[in-house]
Amino acid sequence: MSGNPFDSTEEEPSASSEEILEGFLCPICRADLKSIDFLTEHFARQHAEEQDALKSVFKDIFTKAKKKILNNFDDERIRVPPAASPAASASNAASNNGTSAKPSSGRAQLNLYQNMSKQTAGAERSHFDYFQTVRNPRLERYASETNKLIIRLHRLLKDLPTDAVQRKQHEQQTVPWLDGSSVKLCPSCAKSFHIARRQHHCRLCGGIMCNDCSRFLQLENALHLASLSSTRGEPLQQLQHPDYRAIRLCQHCLWLLDTRQDMHESRTCRPLLVQVYEEIRQLQKQVTPDLEMYLKIVNSLHEGESIFTLADASALRGKIGQVAEKMDLRSKRILTIHSEPGSREEALKKAIRLSCIQAIKERMLSLPPLPDEGYIRQIQERKRIETEQRILTEQRMAMEAHERKGLTVQAGVAPESRSFAQGSDLQSLNNWSAPQASTTVTMVDDPLIEQINIIKGYIKQAREDLNFDVVETLELNLRELQREVYERQRQSSNSARTAQSDS
Repeated sequence: MSGNPFDSTEEEPSASSEEILEGFLCPICRADLKSIDFLTEHFARQHAEEQDALKSVFKDIFTKAKKKILNNFDDERIRVPPAASPAASASNAASNNGTSAKPSSGRAQLNLYQNMSKQTAGAERSHFDYFQTVRNPRLERYASETNKLIIRLHRLLKDLPTDAVQRKQHEQQTVPWLDGSSVKLCPSCAKSFHIARRQHHCRLCGGIMCNDCSRFLQLENALHLASLSSTRGEPLQQLQHPDYRAIRLCQHCLWLLDTRQDMHESRTCRPLLVQVYEEIRQLQKQVTPDLEMYLKIVNSLHEGESIFTLADASALRGKIGQVAEKMDLRSKRILTIHSEPGSREEALKKAIRLSCIQAIKERMLSLPPLPDEGYIRQIQERKRIETEQRILTEQRMAMEAHERKGLTVQAGVAPESRSFAQGSDLQSLNNWSAPQASTTVTMVDDPLIEQINIIKGYIKQAREDLNFDVVETLELNLRELQREVYERQRQSSNSARTAQSDS
């Protein structure tokens, strides 16, 4: 029998087969060659023509190994525990006698599970309280250390000199440095200090370290951490040496500051998709009053009113078009943001794009067109004629009423002036039809005239800023002032006529 470990144990082993051979053995002659190189050389030289024999040896080994593994698997599958049921015992006995087939694996597993005792849950214990007792003091310690470092950083950067010598003195006065006479090794890397490896101090804790263990914080980041204004950082821009553009720190202090910065950014920084979407929402919110004002201006022009002009409507329509272009560009930018195909973020981007297109199409591109200038002139002329006819009718009715009541001519003038003042649509002080009366106050010194001129300047500025809500309010105030001035001049003129008739 060969020394194959997979040989069947049922055969009677010989004396030579009981010996266990180990080492770099030749699979054919069983010689120990002591190394892989010698084994390869021996096999190539001695057994080059015995490839078929080698294949048969390996095939025989694999066949016996497979047979042994399958036999062990069948033995485990049909094995029955001691407390098996009578039916299972009878089935097992029949299989041993060879009178029936072996039970299936499913039945064997079922019998195995039926005889297993149900395990009870063990004791449970929560370690959350212990976790909090360990974690909370550590977080408080880190927070306290970080706050102290930020306070020191603020004091260090406040009025920081640009000169190197003065700056070093300022740093030592702000944060006391440790005495390095008794420190022989670097606390971080445990390397000894000498002429080539000098001692350096952390500017925030005063600790000692070597140059290799030093870390540097840029002044721009330091100013941001210390929450200093940009005006205080202007003198620092004059430093040209690269070592003076940063602050030397130890690893622990820099780690605390970086951790605070990362926490701040994680709380304040928002995804790019959210930022662009909020910009779109802000544009929609800004354009809503402009859309309402545009419709109001168009209706005013169709009704022949003179508060707004055609140029106002054109400028406002151009502003709405610019907002629509901005919304379209931002919605396209959202589609360019990277996301996994088929993810919810991808579907969200498409939904935002479709909603923007729909809003632009329904609200901004479907605005009513502006009337042409000739049509506006016709409407205004027709309205002016109707106003004049209404004024004449009111004057005639007022005169007839006064004549029926037997009023005097002087008393009959007042209703005419009031009806004319209420029904007239005055544009400026130059087209008044009332005669100018000689008053003690000149036109330049009249406070009402001065206020009218100021309001006209405000109206011009509001039109340039496309703030038509303010334009409408100022136009109404201007007309009230014009009516007041006109009424006062009418009263002065009537008083002068009465005085002339009495004389």
